[in-house]
Amino acid sequence: MQVRELNKTDPLALEQEVERLTKAIDMPFSLFMVDVGDTGKIFVRSGPAARGKILLDIAESLQTFCRTQDRLCRVGDDTFCILLPGVHKAGHIALAAEKIVRKHSGVVARYDATLHSMVRIGTASFPQDGSDPADLIHKAGIALDSAQKTGRPYVTYLPELTQSMMDHWHLKEDLAEAIADKALELYYQPKFDMASRRPCGAEALLRWSSPKHGQVSPDVLVPLASEIGLMHDLTGFVFTTSLLQAAEWPGIGKQLGLSVNLEATSLQQKETLDMLTKIFSIWGNNERELTVEITEGALVTDSDSNFEGLKKLRSAGMGISIDDFGKGYSSLSYFRTIPATELKIDRSFVANMLESDRDCHLVEAIIWLAHRFGLTVVAEGVQDTAQIKLLTKFKCDVFQGYYFSEPLPQEEFCSWLARYKAPESDEFML
Repeated sequence: MQVRELNKTDPLALEQEVERLTKAIDMPFSLFMVDVGDTGKIFVRSGPAARGKILLDIAESLQTFCRTQDRLCRVGDDTFCILLPGVHKAGHIALAAEKIVRKHSGVVARYDATLHSMVRIGTASFPQDGSDPADLIHKAGIALDSAQKTGRPYVTYLPELTQSMMDHWHLKEDLAEAIADKALELYYQPKFDMASRRPCGAEALLRWSSPKHGQVSPDVLVPLASEIGLMHDLTGFVFTTSLLQAAEWPGIGKQLGLSVNLEATSLQQKETLDMLTKIFSIWGNNERELTVEITEGALVTDSDSNFEGLKKLRSAGMGISIDDFGKGYSSLSYFRTIPATELKIDRSFVANMLESDRDCHLVEAIIWLAHRFGLTVVAEGVQDTAQIKLLTKFKCDVFQGYYFSEPLPQEEFCSWLARYKAPESDEFML
């Protein structure tokens, strides 16, 4: 088969090909579903012609992988199916999958060494996973879905994956309903100014207490909202609700700044950016600073387009915070151009700086560097006075952590603000 012949195969034709293989040969085989990654980034950066060329080269690399007896089909824009007669043992499946991963990485690197596009593979085998063609294709698809969700390069089908996928579907349905019904909740954790020893702001933290699933972590629900296409709605809910609730804060709360997290993908959505600037113009006020927190990883990946989104928010009057600094692969080059006003040191450095000289020196260096670029520095995860004393020595500007308060729902946070009293001495007091 020539590369140019790799047009899309319809589902019925694929089933017929699998069925032919089950009857034509007297040996086991494996079915590989291969998702070749986010080549859409090539489209954004270089146009449709470049994306078409890379897909052609990927298809060619898969053909060179295939033996004479193998069968390669294209079943989607970025998805291929490979039938591998005689490959069914775990070790052989792993070797084949790893070879595909290497070939894919080589092709992508030729186009853009900075593009992190990882192939994902799901496999099912005949006869151990079944003999019905449609069922085998379905099971390989379930394994591929698991690989995509877990970030693993390849996953072999197991019966428990089916139940896991069903649970995931139910979770998506319930989250969509919760977003529509505004059944999610925001908690607030105060931030303290080092110089005045008083609260200076609060971070809004998303919470979902599901009747069926219990407490669902933001690390689960945020990617899930993106997966079901509701990130725009969720972002609007968080920004609008936090600004409205902040207007209700009593006492010292009237002057507190508000920090809200923003998913990196939203920076490339003009509709979302326009919505946020509109929300801020309606519900924001001159007495309360709104700071948008974006993780450091978003600044390293697709930095040019993300910077443009940050500039738009900054020009609307919002502050920009680099969240979880140091957690990933930091790039100092973006300090020259990023429109940031704040940097948050990742809590892992704060937790270890008293025991690790290396972490201690890193924290001191980060604070010094951020100050050189005019950024306010926030230390996350502060838990004791020893950490406060060391951070004060390093001239850290703002502290946040359980030492002061755990995240609180709106009503409890208002009560906390109402009864807060400023310390009479130079020490922090609760």
